[in-house]
Amino acid sequence: MSRDWAASARMAEQYNGTDVVDDAARTIAQDYRRRPLPPTSSATLTFLTGLLNPSAAIEVGTGTGTATLALLRGMPRSGILTSIDTDAEAQAVARELIVHANLAGHRVRMMTGRPDEVLSRLAQGTYDLVHIDAEAGQAPRLVPLALERLEPGGVLVLDQAMLGGSVADPAVRSPQVREIRQLLNDLQGRSDLTRLLLPIDDGMLVLRRL
Repeated sequence: MSRDWAASARMAEQYNGTDVVDDAARTIAQDYRRRPLPPTSSATLTFLTGLLNPSAAIEVGTGTGTATLALLRGMPRSGILTSIDTDAEAQAVARELIVHANLAGHRVRMMTGRPDEVLSRLAQGTYDLVHIDAEAGQAPRLVPLALERLEPGGVLVLDQAMLGGSVADPAVRSPQVREIRQLLNDLQGRSDLTRLLLPIDDGMLVLRRL
Protein backbone atom coordinates (compact mmCIF):
# COMPACT_ATOMS: atom_id res chain seq x y z
CA MET A 1 0.00 0.00 0.00
CA SER A 2 1.42 3.38 -0.95
CA ARG A 3 2.00 6.06 1.65
CA ASP A 4 -0.77 8.23 0.18
CA TRP A 5 -3.25 5.36 0.16
CA ALA A 6 -2.42 4.36 3.72
CA ALA A 7 -2.77 7.96 4.90
CA SER A 8 -6.12 8.25 3.14
CA ALA A 9 -7.31 5.03 4.76
CA ARG A 10 -6.32 6.28 8.21
CA MET A 11 -8.05 9.61 7.63
CA ALA A 12 -11.22 7.84 6.47
CA GLU A 13 -11.16 5.61 9.56
CA GLN A 14 -10.80 8.60 11.87
CA TYR A 15 -13.43 10.61 10.00
CA ASN A 16 -15.99 7.82 10.00
CA GLY A 17 -15.37 7.23 13.69
CA THR A 18 -16.28 4.51 16.17
CA ASP A 19 -17.81 4.44 19.63
CA VAL A 20 -16.98 2.63 22.87
CA VAL A 21 -19.20 -0.34 22.06
CA ASP A 22 -17.58 -0.82 18.63
CA ASP A 23 -14.16 -0.55 20.24
CA ALA A 24 -15.14 -3.15 22.85
CA ALA A 25 -16.36 -5.55 20.15
CA ARG A 26 -13.05 -5.21 18.30
CA THR A 27 -10.99 -5.70 21.46
CA ILE A 28 -12.97 -8.75 22.57
CA ALA A 29 -12.67 -10.24 19.08
CA GLN A 30 -8.97 -10.78 19.75
CA ASP A 31 -9.83 -13.04 22.68
CA TYR A 32 -11.95 -15.18 20.36
CA ARG A 33 -9.36 -15.07 17.55
CA ARG A 34 -11.88 -13.46 15.26
CA ARG A 35 -11.37 -10.78 12.64
CA PRO A 36 -13.53 -7.76 13.54
CA LEU A 37 -15.05 -5.70 10.75
CA PRO A 38 -12.81 -2.61 10.37
CA PRO A 39 -14.30 0.83 11.13
CA THR A 40 -14.60 2.07 7.53
CA SER A 41 -16.22 -1.19 6.42
CA SER A 42 -18.61 -0.92 9.38
CA ALA A 43 -19.54 2.64 8.45
CA THR A 44 -20.06 1.64 4.82
CA LEU A 45 -22.26 -1.28 5.86
CA THR A 46 -24.42 0.95 8.09
CA PHE A 47 -24.77 3.48 5.27
CA LEU A 48 -25.79 0.86 2.71
CA THR A 49 -28.20 -0.77 5.14
CA GLY A 50 -29.82 2.58 5.87
CA LEU A 51 -30.35 3.17 2.16
CA LEU A 52 -31.91 -0.27 1.71
CA ASN A 53 -34.05 -0.07 4.87
CA PRO A 54 -34.37 -3.89 4.96
CA SER A 55 -37.22 -5.63 6.70
CA ALA A 56 -35.33 -8.94 6.69
CA ALA A 57 -31.55 -9.36 6.63
CA ILE A 58 -29.01 -12.15 7.10
CA GLU A 59 -25.56 -11.86 8.60
CA VAL A 60 -23.06 -14.67 8.05
CA GLY A 61 -20.32 -14.34 10.65
CA THR A 62 -21.61 -12.84 13.89
CA GLY A 63 -18.23 -12.88 15.59
CA THR A 64 -18.31 -10.55 18.59
CA GLY A 65 -20.75 -8.21 16.89
CA THR A 66 -18.91 -5.53 14.92
CA ALA A 67 -20.93 -6.15 11.76
CA THR A 68 -24.06 -6.96 13.78
CA LEU A 69 -23.95 -3.49 15.32
CA ALA A 70 -23.33 -1.90 11.92
CA LEU A 71 -26.32 -3.66 10.39
CA LEU A 72 -28.69 -2.90 13.25
CA ARG A 73 -27.78 0.79 13.20
CA GLY A 74 -28.97 0.94 9.60
CA MET A 75 -32.05 -1.27 9.95
CA PRO A 76 -35.51 -0.15 11.02
CA ARG A 77 -36.57 -1.40 14.45
CA SER A 78 -39.30 -3.42 12.78
CA GLY A 79 -36.70 -5.32 10.74
CA ILE A 80 -35.47 -8.80 11.62
CA LEU A 81 -31.77 -9.70 11.50
CA THR A 82 -30.81 -13.38 11.32
CA SER A 83 -27.19 -13.75 12.42
CA ILE A 84 -25.25 -16.97 11.79
CA ASP A 85 -22.04 -18.21 13.41
CA THR A 86 -20.43 -21.43 14.58
CA ASP A 87 -19.44 -19.94 17.96
CA ALA A 88 -22.33 -19.58 20.42
CA GLU A 89 -20.09 -17.91 23.01
CA ALA A 90 -19.09 -15.17 20.60
CA GLN A 91 -22.75 -14.70 19.70
CA ALA A 92 -23.56 -14.25 23.39
CA VAL A 93 -20.97 -11.45 23.53
CA ALA A 94 -22.55 -9.83 20.47
CA ARG A 95 -25.99 -10.00 22.04
CA GLU A 96 -24.70 -8.32 25.21
CA LEU A 97 -23.06 -5.55 23.19
CA ILE A 98 -26.31 -4.96 21.33
CA VAL A 99 -27.86 -4.07 24.69
CA HIS A 100 -24.98 -1.73 25.58
CA ALA A 101 -25.38 0.01 22.20
CA ASN A 102 -29.05 0.72 22.98
CA LEU A 103 -30.12 -1.50 20.08
CA ALA A 104 -31.99 -4.05 22.19
CA GLY A 105 -35.29 -2.96 20.65
CA HIS A 106 -34.26 -4.53 17.35
CA ARG A 107 -35.27 -8.09 16.54
CA VAL A 108 -32.25 -10.37 16.26
CA ARG A 109 -32.33 -14.12 15.69
CA MET A 110 -29.02 -15.83 16.49
CA MET A 111 -28.51 -19.17 14.76
CA THR A 112 -25.51 -21.36 15.60
CA GLY A 113 -24.13 -23.81 13.06
CA ARG A 114 -22.17 -24.18 9.84
CA PRO A 115 -23.01 -21.19 7.64
CA ASP A 116 -23.75 -23.22 4.51
CA GLU A 117 -26.05 -25.59 6.40
CA VAL A 118 -27.94 -22.79 8.16
CA LEU A 119 -28.26 -20.71 4.99
CA SER A 120 -29.67 -23.67 3.09
CA ARG A 121 -32.50 -23.94 5.66
CA LEU A 122 -33.59 -20.31 5.26
CA ALA A 123 -36.36 -19.44 2.83
CA GLN A 124 -35.34 -18.50 -0.68
CA GLY A 125 -36.23 -15.15 -2.25
CA THR A 126 -37.41 -13.51 0.98
CA TYR A 127 -34.50 -11.36 2.24
CA ASP A 128 -33.58 -7.78 1.37
CA LEU A 129 -29.94 -7.92 2.47
CA VAL A 130 -27.26 -10.50 3.17
CA HIS A 131 -23.87 -9.63 4.65
CA ILE A 132 -21.07 -12.21 4.57
CA ASP A 133 -17.97 -11.81 6.72
CA ALA A 134 -16.86 -15.41 7.06
CA GLU A 135 -13.51 -17.07 6.39
CA ALA A 136 -12.45 -16.18 2.87
CA GLY A 137 -12.23 -19.82 1.83
CA GLN A 138 -15.97 -20.21 2.47
CA ALA A 139 -17.04 -17.43 0.11
CA PRO A 140 -17.33 -19.57 -3.08
CA ARG A 141 -19.83 -21.85 -1.28
CA LEU A 142 -21.70 -19.14 0.62
CA VAL A 143 -22.25 -16.53 -2.08
CA PRO A 144 -24.47 -18.71 -4.32
CA LEU A 145 -26.54 -19.77 -1.31
CA ALA A 146 -26.86 -16.17 -0.15
CA LEU A 147 -27.94 -14.94 -3.58
CA GLU A 148 -30.72 -17.53 -3.61
CA ARG A 149 -32.08 -16.06 -0.35
CA LEU A 150 -32.39 -12.56 -1.82
CA GLU A 151 -35.62 -11.24 -3.24
CA PRO A 152 -35.40 -9.33 -6.56
CA GLY A 153 -33.71 -6.02 -5.80
CA GLY A 154 -31.99 -7.50 -2.74
CA VAL A 155 -28.35 -6.79 -2.00
CA LEU A 156 -25.44 -9.01 -0.94
CA VAL A 157 -22.36 -7.48 0.70
CA LEU A 158 -19.23 -9.65 0.80
CA ASP A 159 -16.31 -8.57 2.96
CA GLN A 160 -12.71 -9.69 2.40
CA ALA A 161 -13.45 -9.76 -1.32
CA MET A 162 -9.89 -8.74 -2.20
CA LEU A 163 -8.09 -10.35 0.74
CA GLY A 164 -6.28 -7.14 1.57
CA GLY A 165 -4.85 -6.77 -1.94
CA SER A 166 -3.76 -10.38 -2.50
CA VAL A 167 -6.46 -10.98 -5.12
CA ALA A 168 -5.19 -8.04 -7.18
CA ASP A 169 -1.56 -9.18 -7.02
CA PRO A 170 -0.82 -11.56 -9.91
CA ALA A 171 2.20 -12.90 -8.05
CA VAL A 172 -0.04 -14.38 -5.35
CA ARG A 173 -1.38 -17.76 -6.48
CA SER A 174 -2.48 -19.50 -3.30
CA PRO A 175 -5.54 -21.77 -3.56
CA GLN A 176 -7.63 -19.34 -1.51
CA VAL A 177 -6.74 -16.39 -3.73
CA ARG A 178 -7.40 -18.40 -6.90
CA GLU A 179 -10.84 -19.37 -5.56
CA ILE A 180 -11.77 -15.74 -4.86
CA ARG A 181 -10.56 -14.67 -8.31
CA GLN A 182 -12.67 -17.40 -9.89
CA LEU A 183 -15.69 -16.33 -7.84
CA LEU A 184 -15.29 -12.71 -8.94
CA ASN A 185 -14.95 -13.80 -12.58
CA ASP A 186 -18.05 -16.00 -12.34
CA LEU A 187 -20.11 -13.19 -10.81
CA GLN A 188 -18.89 -10.75 -13.45
CA GLY A 189 -20.38 -12.99 -16.11
CA ARG A 190 -23.87 -13.13 -14.61
CA SER A 191 -26.55 -11.04 -16.29
CA ASP A 192 -28.93 -11.26 -13.30
CA LEU A 193 -26.68 -9.17 -11.05
CA THR A 194 -25.28 -5.68 -10.86
CA ARG A 195 -21.99 -5.43 -8.99
CA LEU A 196 -19.62 -3.00 -7.34
CA LEU A 197 -16.14 -3.93 -6.05
CA LEU A 198 -14.74 -1.44 -3.54
CA PRO A 199 -11.10 -1.28 -2.30
CA ILE A 200 -12.18 -0.69 1.30
CA ASP A 201 -10.06 -2.42 3.95
CA ASP A 202 -9.80 -6.07 2.78
CA GLY A 203 -12.17 -5.40 -0.13
CA MET A 204 -15.97 -5.15 -0.26
CA LEU A 205 -18.10 -6.60 -3.04
CA VAL A 206 -21.69 -5.35 -3.37
CA LEU A 207 -24.12 -7.36 -5.53
CA ARG A 208 -27.71 -6.51 -6.37
CA ARG A 209 -30.06 -9.20 -7.64
CA LEU A 210 -32.13 -8.06 -10.61
